[in-house]
Amino acid sequence: MRIAIAQTEIVYEQYQKNKPIADALIGMAQAMDARLLLFPEMSFTGFTMHTNYSIPVGLDTVPWIQQAAADHHLYIGFGWVRAAANGKAENHYSIAAPDGNLVLDTIKLHPFSYAKEDQYFEKGNTLATCQIDDIRIGCFICYDLRFPEIFSAVSKETDCILLPANWPERRRLHWRSLLTARAIENQVYLAGINCVGIQDGQRYSGDSRLIAPNGEVLLDCRNAAGCFLCDISAKTVTETRCSFPVKQDRRPDFYRTIL
Repeated sequence: MRIAIAQTEIVYEQYQKNKPIADALIGMAQAMDARLLLFPEMSFTGFTMHTNYSIPVGLDTVPWIQQAAADHHLYIGFGWVRAAANGKAENHYSIAAPDGNLVLDTIKLHPFSYAKEDQYFEKGNTLATCQIDDIRIGCFICYDLRFPEIFSAVSKETDCILLPANWPERRRLHWRSLLTARAIENQVYLAGINCVGIQDGQRYSGDSRLIAPNGEVLLDCRNAAGCFLCDISAKTVTETRCSFPVKQDRRPDFYRTIL
């Protein structure tokens, strides 16, 4: 399957400026025969805790991307915000299919309390997966990368795990190291989708990448904005796990006694 990563320079809290940029990238991905196009976390607003802005934008984002997926015969992954029942919001990432339906929808499991994100966003409580062609896909969001247990759990039924983010430049070493670690630990493809540029005084270095199940970096977008392609195969995941069967030595029953 051909994956396109849209490493974008998001104009902070300027949805109407980000939409035409996204539309151009969607057209580009279709022209390059991509099957799945992936945008970063909070794709068209940038990372904001101004939920009075991002929630109304989310109401427009979902039908717009659903229609774009149908018009371009393309799966599109995108981040958006929805109101939660308790007065907070939910940080979502979804995949729209060519028939317009959402085949995956997940909520960020770990709001970043260090930056007070937990005061504005509710935690997700489910592991979301879907299948596109022969590729089984899981998805977590940004800060979730730091919690290996969830990757281990979802890897049992996935070939590729997506990690859309707005990950700041000052912690780029952590980003690159943890993406590689999660791919190697779980013998899955790991797609990290980040943004570039400056949002609200925060600098983002990009470093979006797609990593093979053996830890090889197949795609490194570095600090350039644009649409970047990489082909993946479920067969590679199967071969990696068969040739080096680490997972058969896991001891989940024991791990439960110490966690």
